[in-house]
Amino acid sequence: MEVFNPFKNYHMFKNSYYKIKSEVGNDTVLFYSTRSGETMALESHTALLYENENYDDLPENVFSKLLASDLIVPKEENELDEVILENKTSIAESRTLYQVIQPTANCQLGCGYCGQNHTKALLNNEQMDAIVERVKFKLERENNFDALEIGWFGAEPLMALSNIKALTPRLKALADKHNLRYSSKMVTNGLSLKLNVFLDLVKNYHLSFFEITLDGTEEYHDKRRFLKSGEKSYRIILDNLIDIFNYEGFSELNTTVNIRCNVDQTNHDSVTLLIDELNSLGIHKKLSNFYVAPIHSWGNDAHLMSLEIANFADKEIDWVMYSLKKEFNTPVVPSRKKQTCMAIDPKAELIDAYGNIYNCTEISYVPAYDESGYILGNLNRTDPSNLLQERPFVDWNDLIRENKSNSPCHTCKILPICGGACPKTWKEGIFSCPSFKFNMEDRIALSYIIAQKGSEVLSAF
Repeated sequence: MEVFNPFKNYHMFKNSYYKIKSEVGNDTVLFYSTRSGETMALESHTALLYENENYDDLPENVFSKLLASDLIVPKEENELDEVILENKTSIAESRTLYQVIQPTANCQLGCGYCGQNHTKALLNNEQMDAIVERVKFKLERENNFDALEIGWFGAEPLMALSNIKALTPRLKALADKHNLRYSSKMVTNGLSLKLNVFLDLVKNYHLSFFEITLDGTEEYHDKRRFLKSGEKSYRIILDNLIDIFNYEGFSELNTTVNIRCNVDQTNHDSVTLLIDELNSLGIHKKLSNFYVAPIHSWGNDAHLMSLEIANFADKEIDWVMYSLKKEFNTPVVPSRKKQTCMAIDPKAELIDAYGNIYNCTEISYVPAYDESGYILGNLNRTDPSNLLQERPFVDWNDLIRENKSNSPCHTCKILPICGGACPKTWKEGIFSCPSFKFNMEDRIALSYIIAQKGSEVLSAF
């Protein structure tokens, strides 16, 4: 029997919809597959053959590579359905139980763009017992997890350090009992992240990821992220980071530390200044990632101060290039994203200091959502065996496929690397497309040039 050879059946294939074209120089055309995350570089003549689907005239090895990269797909394939199926399968087959815990509603900072209402509420002993029981029930009921991941979130989680230290051994013991990998991460303002606290959390409480916010250099940051008492915060946070990164055994800790810079119309000029400062201090060499994010709505109108998205995207590509030039570990091209956020994982939950249960990190402590119906339950009134199946946003992928998501995702070429962005924000009628949608061509070209010539080429820019 003759073995099927796809190269003799070109009529059975088509160009993928999920591709982005970028040009480098006069004779090189790049095609990036948002499905596979792979880039193919073709000479202009060959590129034209590909674009016109003249597969018979393509060299067989080129066709083979285009097919393997998902830049060519079976003609009968519904690519949107395939992407959605891959997303849903990834979520359904995930063997990580993700639990976010907000141990307090308190925060030292009074950031103007924050929509949270901060109080001195802390998880009490009964609530911590209930969290442990709830996680225990999930692990025992499913019995198919291989990892337990805890996210410590705020307000400011380090204002409840004693709660973190009380809960961690109990959660780690549950993971050990079920032979699961245990990991935890923290989003913190960094004010209380002294070196001794950092080392204690990493060495004794299994923290392996930290994300800290600096909204530009001191002049800009302190106008935005100041203490409720009116005192400045930048120097405290930066000194903590300097101590952490200068710790002699830092590299052996295998800990990820990211810096996020939130920007809007008032501080975007400070991004390159911050890059310069972090570079001059040598922080960039040990920093896992530095990225810039536009201010978004947090149940308020903060997003109205953001830069227009196309304008932000133009500046962002300059920031990416500048940070790479300064030897930062900055990702250039986003990768495949099968889960946009915890909200679409039916197993993931967030529990706040009042015992309220959510499936989104952007809702708790925000007065604007008090009557929104987003609260799934409460530890005091919810039996641990009630897995609260009625969840907003959990059907996000189906809504995209059926074109009912109130977003342009149904026909968007970057859906595989975006996942649809924030379901809640789209529901609120707020434009939520990621900035890379507007600078992907530049990102693809930049990534290719660096791969071909090395980052030294950036010195010319």
